[in-house]
Amino acid sequence: MTSHPPEDPQTEVPHGGTAFGVMLRSLRRTARLTLEDLSGASGVSVRALGDLERGRSRGPQRRTVDALAAALRLGTEQRERLQRLADAGRERGGPPSPPYLLRTVPDFTGRDHELAELQALATGTRTRAAVLFGPGGQGKTTLAAEAVRRLTGSFPDGCVCIQLHGMSDSPLPAAEALVLLLVALGHSPDRIPVDPVAREAVYRATLATRRALIVLDDAADETQTRPLLPDAEGSFVLVTSRRPLAGLEGVRRIRLGGLSGGESATLLERILGAPRTDGQSEAITRLTELCGHLPLALRIVGNRLSSRPSWTPARLVSQLADEERRLSGLVAGDLAVRGALALSYGQLTEPHRLLLRRLSLIPGHDTGPDLAAVLTGEDPLTTGDVLDLLVDRGLLEETAPGRYALHDLVRLFARERLDDEESESVAREVQLRMADWLLRSASAAGRMFEAPGAPEPWAGEPSASTPESAADAEEWLTTERSNWAGALPLMHAAGRHTEVLHTSRTLYWFSDRWTQWPEWRTLFSYGARSAAAVGDRAAEAHQLNCLAWAHGVGAYQYEQAEQLACRALELATETDDEGQQAWAWAYITGARLSLERPAEAAEAAAKAIRLFEAVGDTAGKAVSQRVLGKALRESGRAEEALALHRALLDTPAGDVPGLNEYVQLLLRHEIASDLLALERWSEAVATYRTVTASLADRDQDRFRAQALAGLAAALRHSGEPAEAREHLIRAHALFTTVGDTTSASQATTALARFTGKAG
Repeated sequence: MTSHPPEDPQTEVPHGGTAFGVMLRSLRRTARLTLEDLSGASGVSVRALGDLERGRSRGPQRRTVDALAAALRLGTEQRERLQRLADAGRERGGPPSPPYLLRTVPDFTGRDHELAELQALATGTRTRAAVLFGPGGQGKTTLAAEAVRRLTGSFPDGCVCIQLHGMSDSPLPAAEALVLLLVALGHSPDRIPVDPVAREAVYRATLATRRALIVLDDAADETQTRPLLPDAEGSFVLVTSRRPLAGLEGVRRIRLGGLSGGESATLLERILGAPRTDGQSEAITRLTELCGHLPLALRIVGNRLSSRPSWTPARLVSQLADEERRLSGLVAGDLAVRGALALSYGQLTEPHRLLLRRLSLIPGHDTGPDLAAVLTGEDPLTTGDVLDLLVDRGLLEETAPGRYALHDLVRLFARERLDDEESESVAREVQLRMADWLLRSASAAGRMFEAPGAPEPWAGEPSASTPESAADAEEWLTTERSNWAGALPLMHAAGRHTEVLHTSRTLYWFSDRWTQWPEWRTLFSYGARSAAAVGDRAAEAHQLNCLAWAHGVGAYQYEQAEQLACRALELATETDDEGQQAWAWAYITGARLSLERPAEAAEAAAKAIRLFEAVGDTAGKAVSQRVLGKALRESGRAEEALALHRALLDTPAGDVPGLNEYVQLLLRHEIASDLLALERWSEAVATYRTVTASLADRDQDRFRAQALAGLAAALRHSGEPAEAREHLIRAHALFTTVGDTTSASQATTALARFTGKAG
């Protein structure tokens, strides 16, 4: 039963019946009418009705269908379905064909894991049904078609596929679906039970005695699908749906997501052919990104380019790059991403639509129930239930337990709905309320790392998220960092400069725990802008110093760091703020040292030390002394550097408040480097080992990489090349991970010494 598919998959059924006749008979029996009753109510003769039900008359005229629909009291959707079947019957004069819904595509790409799982399930004996689910546009039907093509040989009794119209306003009732399935499986329409329960029993008994593959495409829900599932070994049922149909028992669920980057590019290349894609890899990759790796969007892009031979992939990239025009550009004939999303959106209740629309305002990658609740004013528990429902409907992705994200194209669709269905003033008010809540919550979390008595966040509604411990605060700041960072430009644009500054100051100490976060550059940049906006030059100097730190320590952008610190120095000098002058010189020191200007760095460090002494900042002085030692070492004065670093390490902790365990670890690393410069190999190895052991439980990848590279150098000179090479490989991997390309290149050069190869 797997011959060529008809144009309309539901028009023909085997054994002398037609889909129109089967549906008419089912509707008449459901209405408890005899042929005579229906004839009297419709004006259609009993003989004509019998011919229609038996398939002898294939396609009645519209007036006949209208009369029958009125007599049967059909709703709009059932009336239209009956008319479509009649129209299709008139168009065909050939012999009946078996129902076969799915059409394979020659350029099918990817989904190897899912196909392998379906193969194992379909040919096994334990699970007799699978639900292939996921958002609209992920290619569920296309994958089902490919699975049918590959599995046909395992099912000698053939394949039957029907469309359940789950996304329509009136899905095909299970009772009507059973009629179509039973006729397709060889039952005479005249012998199909009228009672739905009896009909279901006959269907299941039929599946149990055969090896047939049944595909139920576009299922609406469990109620529609459950009567169509097998309950014994024999046949296998594959269901496609946008929902996981979590209420069904004894089925395997397979979720479809987007294609991988490589699969997406391959699909476009197969649609377009090599002549259109050779030398276009960069544009093809960008197109896959703009499509969000959604198979429907990729198919549309491929079809658009195929229909326009003069267009290059780069031209379509320029069109789709505009977010406001992207969904309008993802249309090819009757294929449209917006239309696929609109079907799912249309089935939501208004409260659910409201949340989906407003989720497009979230500035970061994902959200939890607490933040999402701020958008609608509902409580987080209720909001969490709605988020889960949106996941089930394929409009949200649960990226981690309790975290939810919009696909890029769904976000654009939701934003369109927001613009069309809510006023600009309301959307702006909701967005600012969200941004305010995020910064108040970030400030509340940041206070956990400040000295006792740090100022409370400003008042506002709804109440800020308040952590119970430093661990809770760190988890919130980490999880929501793209959101609170994304709230900064919103608050700055709204003129909420005092609040932006408050947030920046409150997160100042916490920033030392995650030095590589790019969000620090965002935070301190907006902090500096807000300080300038309110005319607070002292605060601006402080924020610029913090920004210099973020560029130097966090991003290895040393030229920018030096420029920012110099600007901070100017402002601090104008305001006679010696403390910020000292920190500016300290950051200038670090930048110049990294720019391989050690003599200038030593001069800057000396100025920083004098200023720190003047203001009594022993912690700042110790930091500058440590860096001064490094500058001395790199200027060829390693003995002086070692003496300075050892003196600092021997300073009683109580004399220097900032000389904590971590700073002591930094000093030991400097001492190890001093010993390495002095060619005291064994002492250097021992000191580096102490440092690397202490770093084992710290999230300090770059620091660990530096220590491992130093240890490798000391070991190589100590005659331990194998261990040295092992540590150097780890160092190279860590440098690459944190984006320190200069150090990674140096590690590559050092590794070449072990092999005798350059580069």
